[in-house]
Amino acid sequence: MCNEMYDYNPSNLTDREKILLSFLFSSSNTEEDINTLTCGLNIDKENENYILLLSCLGLKTDWQYFPKNIIANLEAIHKFRQAKNIFKINWLIEKIKILNQANISVMLLKGLALKYYYAKDYPRIMSDFDIAVPEEKYDKAIKLLVDDKSIYCGRSAAYHSEIESDGRRLEVHRWIFKNNGEKNTDIWERSQQINFFGTKVYVMCPQDMFIHQLDNRCKDIFNGVFRNRRINWIFDCRNIYRFFDKFDIQEMYSRAEQFCSLYSVRYMLPAFSEIFPDLIDKTEIETKFPYPQKYNLWLKRNIRFGNLFIQYTENYVIKSNIGTVRLIDAILLNFSHYFVWRTEKFLSPFNFGFIKYCKENLNIDDIVEVWKKYISRLQIFNK
Repeated sequence: MCNEMYDYNPSNLTDREKILLSFLFSSSNTEEDINTLTCGLNIDKENENYILLLSCLGLKTDWQYFPKNIIANLEAIHKFRQAKNIFKINWLIEKIKILNQANISVMLLKGLALKYYYAKDYPRIMSDFDIAVPEEKYDKAIKLLVDDKSIYCGRSAAYHSEIESDGRRLEVHRWIFKNNGEKNTDIWERSQQINFFGTKVYVMCPQDMFIHQLDNRCKDIFNGVFRNRRINWIFDCRNIYRFFDKFDIQEMYSRAEQFCSLYSVRYMLPAFSEIFPDLIDKTEIETKFPYPQKYNLWLKRNIRFGNLFIQYTENYVIKSNIGTVRLIDAILLNFSHYFVWRTEKFLSPFNFGFIKYCKENLNIDDIVEVWKKYISRLQIFNK
């Protein structure tokens, strides 16, 4: 393993968060443990994701042992988030109906699939909606979804485009696993069709959904947005686990390899087993899911990127749009293939502040040559 230190270990949960997770999937609780979860709780300053999960626990246990002075506030926050999601979802339903009428299959991704299939009781925070359509029907789908009220924002990355309307944003993906463009996969064939507010949509099978969750949350870690989501991904994966007939480590390895997600899944899976050792034996991961070739190099590069990016945002872009500076993900870290897709998304060759920062901290003398090499690689990647 890499010897460099990194603050955002995926299993680095507080004791309070571990207790909350255990109670959310257990049939009993104690007054002492509830006091641990609520003692000194400041609802106004607490991480909202923690508050939402705490409210789910309260509703699940009929508020047993919860202090009476916080129950009303927790219930209100839960209902507010549910109402906010419902307010936005009506627009999405109309868009899906348009695609249904055109015989274009739609798959719910990320928060949508988790919220409306795998973890129905959790009123998660959804800043946007993610769906996927078959790649061969992608262009047609975009044309159908854009109208007088819905603005096409362009292709924000190689794998999806964005459509906005009155503060609601829809990301339409042509690839579900962005690492390989869905080549030679049967992800659609393995998916399950469900009813979504009167429309027909698909969700990934539990195995693929589990891997997709691990892969996406791994990216969040190295992008520095993991601090407020460290409990969410474990909660989501635990809910997905409930849908497995049998959890097969060897199958996880094969599917992750097919989706070009071996490194990220290998990084996250032991952390999940640490929280739920009764579900996955960590020694079984070591034997049946060995470290992929060049794993240590991948981890070292991404740890370097994570530290550099977080330092840069803290020192140079406080209170500014963080998206405008996510630009050298793959370039300066020996062209790590892992981050090529995100580099393209936030490409900004006129971001001289970041270039100056990298020159000062990484001793890179010829930024122009770095750009030439990167652009050449990007063109190859998009063919």
